[in-house]
Amino acid sequence: RALPRRRYPYRGSRTCCHGRIAAGFLSTSDCFCDNWRAASGIRRFVAQSPPPITLPARTVARRIGPDAPADEQPAHIVDVPAFYIDRFEVTNEQYRRFVIETGHAPPRSADPREASFNWTGSDYPAGTGDHPAVLVSWHDAAAYAAWAGKRLPTEAEWEKAARSGMAGQKFPYGDRLELSQANFHKSYLRTNKLRPVGAFEPTALGLYDMAGNVWEWCHDWYRADYYRSGAAVNPQGPVNGDYKVFRGGSWMNDEPFLRCAQRGKNSPDHKSPAVGFRCVRPDGQRDTRGGSED
Repeated sequence: RALPRRRYPYRGSRTCCHGRIAAGFLSTSDCFCDNWRAASGIRRFVAQSPPPITLPARTVARRIGPDAPADEQPAHIVDVPAFYIDRFEVTNEQYRRFVIETGHAPPRSADPREASFNWTGSDYPAGTGDHPAVLVSWHDAAAYAAWAGKRLPTEAEWEKAARSGMAGQKFPYGDRLELSQANFHKSYLRTNKLRPVGAFEPTALGLYDMAGNVWEWCHDWYRADYYRSGAAVNPQGPVNGDYKVFRGGSWMNDEPFLRCAQRGKNSPDHKSPAVGFRCVRPDGQRDTRGGSED
């Protein structure tokens, strides 16, 4: 008997999982296509969000263009173990649970230009529950991830996910970036603003907003020459530094900043309406809060 169609709390279209299962990116238990569920008898309870994507152990070719910035050079290959990555950036509604349960300080900024993003106590701005949590520092993001039984992705994990198993592509969607695929600055072509998670097309792997909407904090410290001396297997970044890495570009950035290879950085105390995060967890480790159950 066909299972009833579930209502997922996110906007945007969903592509069928069958091709990604055949390609080895997903197991059938990670599929969220109702037709596949009915055919295989898989039933999965979704508590707050669709299940994360499983990325198998695989080499990642970090390929760059001829005019790439110095901190993206040299092009190289790294081995990254299997891991799960969330389909969506962490939302205000999810972050609110963390604030309420732990007493963690809610997102706020003293900059009057960012006042519209400020929370009032444990309440996010009205109508933004499905927007990415912003005005969160690296420390805030790491604290949420730990509370959720997860962690922030390494740069290598993030880039592996963004490239969807393809080495040479410029953006998470290929060598071109269309308006329907990402939230980025396009001047008069559309209103420039932060948008709900999942409002644009998913990548070939089924991930949303890997380009644009908000930059995403990563685990790694930043060092401009790290690619010249970093580990070739499961690189974790430098042992210390002044800045933490974020990836993906944001709604405030032009198209070039949304490249898979683009590296952003700032102080771990930095907060911005253009910076948020998503979480990962090791393969085999269960999601302990707000995720999916078999």
